[in-house]
Amino acid sequence: MNMRWAGYLLIAIGLINWRYQNSFIVGAPLWMFGLVLIIGTYIAAVKNLLVTKLGASLVGIIIMGLLITAFTV
Repeated sequence: MNMRWAGYLLIAIGLINWRYQNSFIVGAPLWMFGLVLIIGTYIAAVKNLLVTKLGASLVGIIIMGLLITAFTV
């Protein structure tokens, strides 16, 4: 459930970032990954991977990397 909320958050941040920086390259990866994350929570095999510690830490690292690149570029 928390991964789904993280997906919604990434979509919101990505669309806001896309709007205010006027750059598809900067904002699009955020909301695209958020959309993939939300869709992944509805697929049983992906959901089982996301709830493991490895899956959660991998998603966290990806999210931090996307946010850092979105706000520093």
